[in-house]
Amino acid sequence: MSTTDRTPSVPVPDADDVSAPQFARRTITSAAAGLDGAARAAEAIAFWLAALLPLAYLPALASGATSTRPLLVAGLILAHVAALALGRGYATGAADASEPTGR
Repeated sequence: MSTTDRTPSVPVPDADDVSAPQFARRTITSAAAGLDGAARAAEAIAFWLAALLPLAYLPALASGATSTRPLLVAGLILAHVAALALGRGYATGAADASEPTGR
């Protein structure tokens, strides 16, 4: 019978490899980058939703939903206002990055 150890070997970093503050800084930086990317994606979705949501007004008005389903129309308008507020900075980020600095 063999007495070999079957547990997988996991590399353990030396104490000199990464200090706790460096590890915390790297973790916070990567988490912030992930949150920034998620916020940018949500802003893009809100921008395009604000741009396309008025197309839903026409069928609602044509079908008479304003009198039969006023809560649906109010929710549609409320969603449009929220999308306008959340997506308002989407296009400005690209323009700011392309402008030369030091004018």
